[in-house]
Amino acid sequence: MFDEIQNLDEREAFASKIQNLEIGRVLRASTAGFAVGCRVHQLAAPSFGCLVKAQPVDAREAIYGLVYDIHIDDDPLVRRLVLAENPRQSVIEDQRNNRLLPIEMSTLAVGYRLNGELHHGLPPRPPLNLDPVFLCDEPDEVREFTARPGYLRLILRTAGSPVPVDQLLVAHIGHTYQQRGRDAAWAMRTIEELIELLRSNYDLLVPTLEAISDALPELEIGG
Repeated sequence: MFDEIQNLDEREAFASKIQNLEIGRVLRASTAGFAVGCRVHQLAAPSFGCLVKAQPVDAREAIYGLVYDIHIDDDPLVRRLVLAENPRQSVIEDQRNNRLLPIEMSTLAVGYRLNGELHHGLPPRPPLNLDPVFLCDEPDEVREFTARPGYLRLILRTAGSPVPVDQLLVAHIGHTYQQRGRDAAWAMRTIEELIELLRSNYDLLVPTLEAISDALPELEIGG
């Protein structure tokens, strides 16, 4: 389908039809990634390893990222409630739903859309503070983004950083496998690409393959 989207007008039309769930707004950003702030009720949808996008201008432009950390800060009221005996549920719910500190998600930039055209690479500029961030849960958009494996290099280049590369790969492949309708052919192509990219880094390759095999035993990796 995506190979047929040849000209700029068709790409822009395709991008404009994508409707996703807003999960928060940008707190801070760089070309390498961005942090997302959200409220408790918005946390039900995103998860570790999922694909999200910050959309600064319109549907023709977006910056894609993978969630690699979800962080919940405390505050003085939370500390008091933790020490209290049997705090009322209404107080807990009020603190969760009306707290001033947002829940924070860290994302790794893995691609961008410019003038309707999708690229795997770091964006030319980061999103701005308070730009909306959406969960990429439309199957067509997920298939388009993951049709080529070029973005995997951006994940692997973070090895040795705070990004848990092996677990991020496992979560992303498992999540995308389900979003693509349990697409075993895609999963195996992705795993083969990882084997090629990590052929000189067995310390990362072996535990990653073992974790993927445990998470998706139906693929029979190495069988």
